[in-house]
Amino acid sequence: MNIQRWKGVVWVASLAVGGYLVYYVTDFLRQKERLSQPLTGEQISAVLDSEKKPEEQQSGVVDYASIEHVFRNMDWNGKERPKVVAPPDGKPPPTPVVPVSSLLKVLVIQVDTEEPAQSVAWVKFVEAKLANFTSKDDSILQPNERLFPPFENVRVEAITPEGVVFAFDDPERPKETVATSRYISQRGEIAIVEVGPDGVMIADVTTPIHRVDDAPPFRPEETTQIRKNEYLIGQKTLENLDREYTRILSRDVRYTTYKNPKTGSTEGIKVNYVAPDSLPAQHGLTEGEVLKSINGHKVTSVNDAIAYVKANANSTDTWEAVFEKQGREFTRIYHSPER
Repeated sequence: MNIQRWKGVVWVASLAVGGYLVYYVTDFLRQKERLSQPLTGEQISAVLDSEKKPEEQQSGVVDYASIEHVFRNMDWNGKERPKVVAPPDGKPPPTPVVPVSSLLKVLVIQVDTEEPAQSVAWVKFVEAKLANFTSKDDSILQPNERLFPPFENVRVEAITPEGVVFAFDDPERPKETVATSRYISQRGEIAIVEVGPDGVMIADVTTPIHRVDDAPPFRPEETTQIRKNEYLIGQKTLENLDREYTRILSRDVRYTTYKNPKTGSTEGIKVNYVAPDSLPAQHGLTEGEVLKSINGHKVTSVNDAIAYVKANANSTDTWEAVFEKQGREFTRIYHSPER
């Protein structure tokens, strides 16, 4: 093919492309108004329905029912747990009987013969479910207190020289007395000491210790714990709190407003962090507690609590703070130092 034919082919192709471009532009200008109109919902649905949907990818997806079966219906060795068969009368199966002596050890007891309800027992929890979820204050038991779930059916009935007497919700189960653990010091074996209205009750004491009725009130310099969840605030501690409470709140403790997840209403102040060996920690405050009220006054913020305490500081000597932790409410009592 010579050069003239190549030129002819190029010209014909150029004319064809130019003619197509002219037609395309002319057609676009003619339909411009129609194309600028928005699509209707029916048109969009028709286009979407005409497209073929891709198949769902199943890689990496685990059936939830199989996971639930493994964790709920099987034990640690992969075998299915035995099913609990309800008795014919429809009553729940009885709670397994666990000796209290296998749950805790009684270290020291203080027996108050004049006011038995003020007797105290210091214990150490050895059962894992209790040892892992109890604080320092929880190791002090008093009459009518219950143990923690799942052993809430165990109640402290009395604290006697023979040991701590535990009663149970099951009336057919006999009471159990757990005596103190034997402890021998360099001076010999330590015994239990009874304290009555006339002092220490020991038969062979050569110099008896008598109770002094006109003794001056106890005014410690630093805060002292006098029994479980009850503190006597020291004079120096109070001065330190009055002087540096803003620094203590910003450095030693972190908190947020607590809202009930069921109702959404504000019901207190939740403690998220407590610095070790700080003043809040020395006064029993622990992480996870929710302060709900002070002397019956509901608190919804730290400023509200501070304002209430300052307004009643001159007329109130005892402060009863209601806390909640892990669904259990308890009261922590603080006594102001006598002026």
